Amino acid sequence: MKKFLPLVFFSSSEFGIYVLKEFLKTYKISLILTLPAKKKGRGLKLQPNEVYLFALKEKIPVLEVKNWREIEKELNLIKPLVGVIAGFGKIIPQSIINIFPKGILNIHPSLLPKYRGPNPIRETILNGDKETGITIFIIDELIDHGPIVAVESIFLKGNEAYLELQQTLGKLGGFKLREVIDDYLEGKIVPLPQDETQATYTRKISFEDGRLKIEEDYETWQRKIRALNPEPGTYIYINHKGNKKLLKIFSISKINENELDEKTKKLKIGEFFRYKNELGLRIKDCFIVIHELQLQDRKKMTSKEFLNGYPLESFKLEN
Repeated sequence: MKKFLPLVFFSSSEFGIYVLKEFLKTYKISLILTLPAKKKGRGLKLQPNEVYLFALKEKIPVLEVKNWREIEKELNLIKPLVGVIAGFGKIIPQSIINIFPKGILNIHPSLLPKYRGPNPIRETILNGDKETGITIFIIDELIDHGPIVAVESIFLKGNEAYLELQQTLGKLGGFKLREVIDDYLEGKIVPLPQDETQATYTRKISFEDGRLKIEEDYETWQRKIRALNPEPGTYIYINHKGNKKLLKIFSISKINENELDEKTKKLKIGEFFRYKNELGLRIKDCFIVIHELQLQDRKKMTSKEFLNGYPLESFKLEN
């Protein structure tokens, strides 16, 4: 039988759902707080986020945070003991933090104090890290700064994509929270301060960060593609019959140059070619084949399908 905890969970992301699914294997909680519905799609209809829909499906009480004063009233009625954050996306005011006798724990997908801020998973992939993990810490007035309650690390294979690593770390975070929550609430864990000399920070990722440049090497392209999809996406620009068009790239691999003919080997950086019915491109340090792509205003397709509609001679790389 699941144990009830007077716990309020703050989340608005898929990462939070992975944490919740793992944690809820053992515990029941009081309430989920999430960000309000946003307008999405062509009709710009209000659509609740995935955490709200998950809560409804699991029959867990859930509230959208539209006004902190109203949330404060609700929390004072249910008298929670502890809060947990996993990808909430909004700063929690001190007046809310003060309601929780045991404070609010944050499950952060990095080994703090490394990669504080909004994009630790993407930075982990972009930097080619060999190790990552989750940190559970008590929030304070600074960003990802409070004392650490628990840490769990994992080694990386080096080919993880963003969505895959998000799921892995979310599950790990939920598992670790299950493991330590009772000891934490009973005062058996002594939180340790973070080492400020080791702190690094991540930033918000922009659309421009996803641009793939021919002066970058293959490893940089691979890391960007794995880290920045599905959002903001990775892309190049091509000139198709005089029109500049965005071409999203989802999957590439390196070509063994011994498989190329002499004519192809003489191509300049930035020139396209056909390789086994797929689209090839020479970049800074090698020849690559593009497997999956999406032309501006078109659906996602294989590069073989793309070449069926757009002959090789009809487009070139746009710098």
